[in-house]
Amino acid sequence: MRAVARELMTMFFARQSSLVSAARYEHAGLAYELVGEETVRVGTRFGKVSFPSKVGREIGRGRAPRDRPVERQVGLSCGFTPAVIAATSRLCAHMAFGQARTLHRDFFRWAPSTRAVLRIVDATGAEARPFLEAAPPPENDGEVLVVQVDGKGAPAITSREYAKRTKPHTRKRSSGKRRRHERKAKRASQPKKRRAPGDKSKNAKMAAVGVLYTLRRGDDGKLDGPVNKRVYATFTTYRALFEWIVEEAKKRGYGTSKFTKVLFVADGAEVLWTLQQEFFPGAEACLDWFHVVEKLWEVGKAVCRGTRRKRKELEAWVAKQKARLRAGEVYAILEELAQRLDATPLTGPGNKYRRTVLAKITSHLEKNIERLRYDRLRKQDLDIGSGAVEGAVRHLVGARLDASGMRWGKRRAEAVLQLRCVLINGLWNDFEAHLARKVGFRVKGSPARAQTHDAVTKKAA
Repeated sequence: MRAVARELMTMFFARQSSLVSAARYEHAGLAYELVGEETVRVGTRFGKVSFPSKVGREIGRGRAPRDRPVERQVGLSCGFTPAVIAATSRLCAHMAFGQARTLHRDFFRWAPSTRAVLRIVDATGAEARPFLEAAPPPENDGEVLVVQVDGKGAPAITSREYAKRTKPHTRKRSSGKRRRHERKAKRASQPKKRRAPGDKSKNAKMAAVGVLYTLRRGDDGKLDGPVNKRVYATFTTYRALFEWIVEEAKKRGYGTSKFTKVLFVADGAEVLWTLQQEFFPGAEACLDWFHVVEKLWEVGKAVCRGTRRKRKELEAWVAKQKARLRAGEVYAILEELAQRLDATPLTGPGNKYRRTVLAKITSHLEKNIERLRYDRLRKQDLDIGSGAVEGAVRHLVGARLDASGMRWGKRRAEAVLQLRCVLINGLWNDFEAHLARKVGFRVKGSPARAQTHDAVTKKAA
């Protein structure tokens, strides 16, 4: 059946080529003339097929780029059918490039080359962000809009590592035991630099991830959701993400009377709250409940001594503070932490650590005190946790871009991230139709060069 399908595809392409008979034609306002034929190999879902393709050249420009009217008319892009491009992009959005090629070969008995896979991802990934921005808003939203933002790092390739990988290999490689001893001698002569305190091992490039969804009041009077959840992300900056999601929120009715309330939930990163004040100034602000509970556990281990042997005392202390938080007694928690800090001597075993933890977390809670109104939010049946965006960063970034041994260039990481946004938002079929309709969509002849990233690290004091 595959052989029959390949023959039918060959006949189809040959038929389309025979329909191009005019010696001269126009395209994009330019005059062309046919100068001959070339045999073209095209990758289809049934395998590679060959057919004679007419070649045109701009009149009066003998060295101008050649035009292939047949391939342009049937929607071929650099040797692949739209179906192959869409299937390859979708597989690469799901899994590593090597695994995608293997699965493609298992299903279709052939696979594009590694370079071709990178070219396809670069081309389709560049179209994903404009497609998402132009996508219509979902219908049947609820009456409460919820905005959640978080971040997740993906391992990026450093400039030093990229220079090492692109360095030409002029030396002949040895084999067996000799190669092993050569590697051992190289490690001895070029020892790895030890990381200083504050240095990160992953050299991560942070992805900013935002989630928009709504809550709808049901027949029982309670808010149900999430409704129409959409995920957006970028590796550029948090500001770029906020500029994007506020436009998406406006498309859904933010700034009008459509929503009775807007809720913004995030962790304790200061940059998120600064941008929230700028882009969502009227939103109800909520510091993620689980983030605050982690802080309570941290301070509890500092104030409850001997917690390894007296676990119940620590658990009881944290449970008491959580009950206070739920009841809105934030000032009671701050008062107890201040008393604990005053009662901790300046000197003594472990006291410096305890005082540092108490002072740091007390300051953190005081700074975010207006975002800790969990009693009020719970009475309104609103979310107090950022579970939606926490799951999004794990699924969107962690599951695909943060695997062992990966090193990403910034451009390709952004391309894969946008493809995954399309996939997770359930818009892939519409995206395929968008690519098929896109006039002038082309897969470039070579992959994009890797753009390195060197993470800024804190210097040791």
